[in-house]
Amino acid sequence: MIPLLRSPERLTAFGEDADAVDTAMDLLADGRRRAALQYLAETGGDATLTELAVEIAAQEAGVEPNAISDHGDVSSRERRAVRISLHHTHVPKLTTAEVVDYDTETETITLTDHGRTLLERADAVQVSA
Repeated sequence: MIPLLRSPERLTAFGEDADAVDTAMDLLADGRRRAALQYLAETGGDATLTELAVEIAAQEAGVEPNAISDHGDVSSRERRAVRISLHHTHVPKLTTAEVVDYDTETETITLTDHGRTLLERADAVQVSA
């Protein structure tokens, strides 16, 4: 369970205080959130919820989406499970932290400047590890 924060402002702070570090680490702690942010960064900064779910499901299954269906060997059940978790858990959390913007009408997720900053920090941690 995610601990409650004292104020919503703590979610958007990416300064050097302990709360900002905790928020950044919490956002990056989940593999699906990291995969979503990396995919958005690699594809120009935006994708639909379905595109993101297909990509993450393919990554988790260890297959590449193919040119014919873009679904690779990933079952519709796996794609749906990823899409549901993105829709109900990961995208709202990233949106609340202002790491992505989410258009509910088009189901388009867009990486923000905060999201790019968060990815840079994640890359820095991976390089030094």
